[in-house]
Amino acid sequence: MNKTNLWVKAKDVKIQLTSEIEPGFDIGFDKNIPTETQEELRIFVNWVENNFSIPVTLWVDFEYRHYLIRRDGKRVGFLFYWSDFSSYPAFTDKNDIPEIRLPVRTEKSTVEEILYSFIQAITLYFAWICNELDDGFEPEDNDVEDILQQYMNFRKGVSSPL
Repeated sequence: MNKTNLWVKAKDVKIQLTSEIEPGFDIGFDKNIPTETQEELRIFVNWVENNFSIPVTLWVDFEYRHYLIRRDGKRVGFLFYWSDFSSYPAFTDKNDIPEIRLPVRTEKSTVEEILYSFIQAITLYFAWICNELDDGFEPEDNDVEDILQQYMNFRKGVSSPL
């Protein structure tokens, strides 16, 4: 995996936290999302937590929608909300925990397409952790594809180095 990939880079970042901020994901599902899809997303979340560093709680809200709409009216595959660190690398305000909103409708999108959008959103989280996020940041397609392939190999039982 490319050493400039933010997922890899974020493993070495040391964030100072208060005791009330937990590492890892905190996820919620719309009740209309099929159980099988929820289970696949939970497996992916566990895989990420086991292979990468999620130092600041990352709230993920999986919504039963085809897409979300940004403030500028553009349809998107995810939304990422964050607050800037007041004193990087110290994160002390649990009210500023980052959030991802991800639309999940398998009638119109495959699980791989949903995961691709999810990986893009998590990449923004890692850019935030690495203090490299700004309003114009765009995840590198090759990096997103690399993470998706690593996960798909994991699901197929093929081992590959992270």
